Amino acid sequence: MKRIILFSVFASLLVFTGCKKEVTVTVKSNKESWGKVLGGGKYARGTEVKLQANPTSSLYRFAKWEDGNTDNPRIITAKKDATYTAVFEYNSSGGGGIIPGGGGGTSGNCIDNLINNMVKVQGGSFLMGSPDSDIEAVNQEKPQHRVTLSDFYICKYEVTQELWTAVMGESSTVSTKWKESLGKGDTYPAYNISWNDCDTFIQRLNAMTNKNFRLPTEAEWEYAARGGNQSKGYLYSGSDTIGNVAWYYPDHKINIIMQKQPNELGLYDMSGNMAEWCSDWYDRQYYSNSQNSTNPQGPATGTERVLRGGRWHDAAAQCRVAYRLSISPTVRADSFGFRLAMSAE
Repeated sequence: MKRIILFSVFASLLVFTGCKKEVTVTVKSNKESWGKVLGGGKYARGTEVKLQANPTSSLYRFAKWEDGNTDNPRIITAKKDATYTAVFEYNSSGGGGIIPGGGGGTSGNCIDNLINNMVKVQGGSFLMGSPDSDIEAVNQEKPQHRVTLSDFYICKYEVTQELWTAVMGESSTVSTKWKESLGKGDTYPAYNISWNDCDTFIQRLNAMTNKNFRLPTEAEWEYAARGGNQSKGYLYSGSDTIGNVAWYYPDHKINIIMQKQPNELGLYDMSGNMAEWCSDWYDRQYYSNSQNSTNPQGPATGTERVLRGGRWHDAAAQCRVAYRLSISPTVRADSFGFRLAMSAE
């Protein structure tokens, strides 16, 4: 009897000291939208387990495991319950150039990357609007007319949620409206933004940087979307095949920037994803009154501002480079964003 009691006590001690037949390996990512980790689960004690850290896109890369190990894949022996966290960071050589963001949300890195991704657009003349031969064109896209522009800069990508937060703060009215179900994360475009919100953001950004960022004019936007003086005459920004360059209907959410092909100037997402605010007031008849214009700024007054580029839930026709949209500058929507421009002087 004494031996039986002693054996029972010893068996209980084995359980409480962790001597189990099965152990749990938990795997995590420092940012779930940046990378996924494979290999987690329950295993017999002593089993060799392969952990694999996979970035979700070329925007990111595996850097290390949280404990400092840099093997990927990594082989571990399941001895006890343990958690392994993979650390992902921005891939500075992927996605077509320097990747927006600071890998930690610091405003300095966000803004440095913004400045490094401003693309110089050589000025020139082009035909703005749609020809009569375009069966999808609507009246406000006509008449097609010649416009001449000076050099300017425009950003390679739409303003991201990380950049917005760095300038405006995490508790801004705009950022509190972002939803996981639609798209939330550092490299998603900022949305739910009115024209007035853009104006406030740009004023703060310019105060932080001592630079003169602004919205592009409608003419600058269309010229850049068409590929500037390198244009190949595509229907959408960068291709005649919309799926190559745009997120559009039937997409059911906003998408991370810079995942589709860029256009001739290296600009991303100018068709689809977000409709982008321009600086101009909107006038349905403005094209008729601006023939052979140089650096047009749009009407002097109005009640609505211009948006361009089409949206993630729009049909292909609304993602053409000539398509025009307008709405009150006070309106916010989950498909309204913007990209930044600068004059070349």
